[in-house]
Amino acid sequence: MDLPLFPLHLVLYPGRPLPLHLFEQRYRQMLRDCLDGDGRFGVVAIRAGREVGMDWRVAGDPSGDDGHLHAMIHEVGTITEIKTVAERPDGRFDIITRGAERFRVLEPLHDKPYLHAVVEPIDDPRTPEDDAVAAELRELLVPYLKGLGVPDEFCDRLPADACELSYLACSALQVEVAAQQQLLELPTPAARMAEAARIIRRESGIIKHLGLVGSFRPLGPGGAQLN
Repeated sequence: MDLPLFPLHLVLYPGRPLPLHLFEQRYRQMLRDCLDGDGRFGVVAIRAGREVGMDWRVAGDPSGDDGHLHAMIHEVGTITEIKTVAERPDGRFDIITRGAERFRVLEPLHDKPYLHAVVEPIDDPRTPEDDAVAAELRELLVPYLKGLGVPDEFCDRLPADACELSYLACSALQVEVAAQQQLLELPTPAARMAEAARIIRRESGIIKHLGLVGSFRPLGPGGAQLN
């Protein structure tokens, strides 16, 4: 599969919404190309570098060995589907997308103004321990979310599906991008849920001693500022 890639200083999980503001010319072109195709592109977290005006490379990409400094991205990301598009009078775009499934970069391609790559989807295999791990996670996740200010009606409607629950829990964790990326790359829902539960226990202990230092907030109406 040939997929346009959008590097960001964040990790997008399947099932989670992502509003974006596009202003750099190459990503306006990427959006037009996506709309002419299947309306999907890949969101990948930045390993090193900045968002705007960079020449992107994936770690280990031999085409980057040219003596120049390149920004680096992780090789595992999330395919996101474009849900709404609003064009501003000056040609910029506000879009809303939603994460669909994970992918792995196989071959970066550099023949367009924006980075794209040959990628393969990554499965989320179910395991026999899913239900037990999910039950344990729910017991920890509900008070954790309420402590972050999440409304009760949201906490009462946690996903029944273990895979959806795992991604929801990961997206709520108050951890750095590197830790979010590690969670994204875990091979199964059970592994993600177990690690999310471990982090919640750790964070809950810190909160008891130091107080709440973060909150669970959706992105603002402008979305992330992107390229």
